[in-house]
Amino acid sequence: MPCISGKDSMKNDYMIGETKISIPPTLLFTVVGKMNDARKAVTMDVKAPGDLVYVLGATRDELGCSEFHRVFGADSSAGVPRVDFENNLALYRRLVAAIDAGLVRSCHDCSDGGLAVALAETAFSGGLGMAVDAALAPTVGVETDEALLFAESAGRFVVTVEPDRAAAFEECLTGSPIAKIGTVSNDKMFRLSGLNGPLCEVPIDELKTAWKATLDF
Repeated sequence: MPCISGKDSMKNDYMIGETKISIPPTLLFTVVGKMNDARKAVTMDVKAPGDLVYVLGATRDELGCSEFHRVFGADSSAGVPRVDFENNLALYRRLVAAIDAGLVRSCHDCSDGGLAVALAETAFSGGLGMAVDAALAPTVGVETDEALLFAESAGRFVVTVEPDRAAAFEECLTGSPIAKIGTVSNDKMFRLSGLNGPLCEVPIDELKTAWKATLDF
């Protein structure tokens, strides 16, 4: 596992005229993994209407230190995500086997923003709609839509699969938390349901605009 540090990792100074701006030293690492066949790489964007949407990995009541808590100003000291190394590694290996077998059309991690954000990013990056019932996703101790949709539990993925490969894909992931939660659509609408039924129906273009707006100054 080569850890490659950039030349500026320990030097964060910038000059504006005679004014020097500095931030504390920051050590940066880039971890590089080897892919034997780059043709098997899978991107995050949905590929075709009718494909099935899966969630891999369990969502827990872990809103602590999440984007949801940062935005809404809630206490983020409780329920901070904990990494289940053994089970996550087993899931990763099963997912890699499914990808190597050509069973996965798209794959996106659930990180900043949680499951709802990962689903939206997957949809609008491919320019297609999605109809999903997040209540079907694997969970542990989740009792609210906030936790279901925005907890940043580690080790989760949003995956899309062709219908005729679904059985083989599910067999590959046997032993790991996995659930089919919806389908890809051709109408460019994002339809999301939660624990108590439908939550929203939004054009994917609106979601993408909101997502890109965070870069506006």
